[in-house]
Amino acid sequence: MTVPSVLARLVRDRAGSRCEYCQFPQAFSSIPFEIDHVIARKHHGLTEAENLALSCFFCNSAKGPNIAGVDPESGAIVPLYHPRRESWSVHFRWKGAELIGLTPAGRATIDVLSINEPNFLILRESLLAEGQTFTAADPP
Repeated sequence: MTVPSVLARLVRDRAGSRCEYCQFPQAFSSIPFEIDHVIARKHHGLTEAENLALSCFFCNSAKGPNIAGVDPESGAIVPLYHPRRESWSVHFRWKGAELIGLTPAGRATIDVLSINEPNFLILRESLLAEGQTFTAADPP
């Protein structure tokens, strides 16, 4: 299902053209960002603003229809971070180019989405060296 262009524009503007999971800026990606159904359609997620997030290709591909993951610290199955209902800064913080999970949901999200995969760390380190910052973009 295609997201209507007006709704897609709202999602992009609301996210400040950054992936709402890893905070990577669209301006530094040659692959267009995608509109993610936070709760996948196969899990009865609706195509409405409150269920849509801007996602880089890599986060969206890794997330797929997942709505939960395993917290690598506790081994518990927990819901993934939900950008519309939760504050990014409660779940995550930056340590240089590495994203740190502060909660079970944060850790599971980083793990499921492979956010700290070595190639992504190298790319973020390069951008940091050039003065780019990665900031939390909590929902309005």
